[in-house]
Amino acid sequence: MSFDTKKGAVFEPTNPELKSFYEVLKKNAPVLDGSRVFEDLVEVYESLDFDLREEKVNEPVIRAV
Repeated sequence: MSFDTKKGAVFEPTNPELKSFYEVLKKNAPVLDGSRVFEDLVEVYESLDFDLREEKVNEPVIRAV
């Protein structure tokens, strides 16, 4: 799922740890959309989602020696 903003769609996170952040953005989008603060929060949210997705893909392999 997603919700629309003036800058485009914001999609649900791939990492469940960001679900509450997404829900706060979605809930407040009708009031805050277009404000600089909201745009910054969306940018932070999307960056975190990307970074966590990349971290999961690049998980280090731990070997027992």
